[in-house]
Amino acid sequence: MKGGFVLYNGQFFRANERLFAGNELFRLEAGIKVWFRTENNEILFHEQNYANLCAATMTVNLALPEDFDLAGARLHRDVSRLLNKNKFYLAARVMVYLFPGVKGTDVLLTAEEIPRGFFPMNENGLLIDIFDEGRKSDTIMNPYETGSRFLWMIAAAKAQSLHRHNMILLNHAGYCCEGISTSFGYVHENVVYVPSAKSGGYQVVLTEMVQKAARKAGFMVAEKDQISPSDLEKAEEVFLVDNSLGIQWVLGIGNRRYYSTKTFEIVKQLQELAKNKKAFRDAKG
Repeated sequence: MKGGFVLYNGQFFRANERLFAGNELFRLEAGIKVWFRTENNEILFHEQNYANLCAATMTVNLALPEDFDLAGARLHRDVSRLLNKNKFYLAARVMVYLFPGVKGTDVLLTAEEIPRGFFPMNENGLLIDIFDEGRKSDTIMNPYETGSRFLWMIAAAKAQSLHRHNMILLNHAGYCCEGISTSFGYVHENVVYVPSAKSGGYQVVLTEMVQKAARKAGFMVAEKDQISPSDLEKAEEVFLVDNSLGIQWVLGIGNRRYYSTKTFEIVKQLQELAKNKKAFRDAKG
């Protein structure tokens, strides 16, 4: 039987086993959460994801566990152990939680199986909308999950009520900056636009590789500080960028409908990048 285990401070526990008392739950809220994709027991783009994890801890003044080395060897080892224990040999989404513990920083890893294929594109396009019932504050935590956590909860409830798959969120100035647990991009006149760091949005690690893939597919790429809802209205294609699922093409925002042909070309190049990166790591090993 697959699944059913988590890894907490290096020890396996059943996923339904109680790990925290009620008065300890505040510790989880004081920490950070990151997620990434694994394929064939390998973290895809391990170096970039590990660097992001380290940077995220700094924003909340959380020290890395003492045995977390600069190369991320412990994380790589623990992820492999968790995947093997759960028999997730093909593809998985791994969640890493780092939060204050009694003796330093605690580490909790969970995993779930997802479709294999080195970031396969979704078969059915997503229907999303613009979330205008709250805006993201401008803080040092903007690039990370901690800066959007509670706004995502509110936006997710709104998406569910509208029968939407996701929502595009606005920054404090009213510009589009991120999706729920995702970033986004759009194609207009053969230029692929993504939110810049100055947009104040959640910065998905995979966006860097998406930009490389877009260039390899023959597109120009631009990071944009101010993306208005009207920019998305005029776009030829829109897609979300999820650090585990990759590029997800958007069928529509509100009543606007989009194509997916150019997005698919970018997905093919992203898949090649992911496969080649894994081959490079295998050769080093």
